[in-house]
Amino acid sequence: MEKHYLGHRKRLKEKFLKKPDSLSDYEIVELLLGYVIKGKDTKPFAKDIIKDTGGIGNFFDVNIKNINGIGTETELFIRILKELYYRIEKDNVFVKKDVASSPEEVFRFLKYKISFEDKEKFVVILLNSKGEITDIKIFETGTVNQAVVFVREVAEFAINGKAVSVIIAHNHPASSLKFSESDYNLTERVKRGLEVLEIILQDHILICKDGFLSMRQSDLKGFWR
Repeated sequence: MEKHYLGHRKRLKEKFLKKPDSLSDYEIVELLLGYVIKGKDTKPFAKDIIKDTGGIGNFFDVNIKNINGIGTETELFIRILKELYYRIEKDNVFVKKDVASSPEEVFRFLKYKISFEDKEKFVVILLNSKGEITDIKIFETGTVNQAVVFVREVAEFAINGKAVSVIIAHNHPASSLKFSESDYNLTERVKRGLEVLEIILQDHILICKDGFLSMRQSDLKGFWR
């Protein structure tokens, strides 16, 4: 006897082929999970994921441990999708070369790379004289905690990449859209270190899953006056 969900999945695929936007968010997730979870009805898992994350916009933030019946293969599958999305965005960045035109573009590019991480990550973006991105590097928190080491590595990365200017960005795992005092202190040290090399620090952007904050635009400390 055919399992009931197989007929449902077939109808869902047909519905998608006819009109993709007619499917609800959980139905899209349900279809997606069907390619990695075999022999099970994926609808309950999809609904649990939407509930756990608060909406499909936070899909990559799902904690698999909160979803009963889903194993490590599904977790790996979601991580692969996340990396795929980031690489597509990254490839588009280097083709268009205009991601640094605004903090919004930097946020869109980095959101799915660092905003869902449970540890702080710092990103250094190198720009040429036309304001085009030439290279990107992600630094682990351990290095950043050693401020002197971090400033030196950022400087070396910028020099080797022949950068004219630099943008730095980092995430707050707690999703707090507020720069800490240590964030300001580190920014000042990076800015001064790059100035010695005649390299401009364009901005420091805080990336969270629900939004971003540009230190240059807010300029609470007067760094860019």
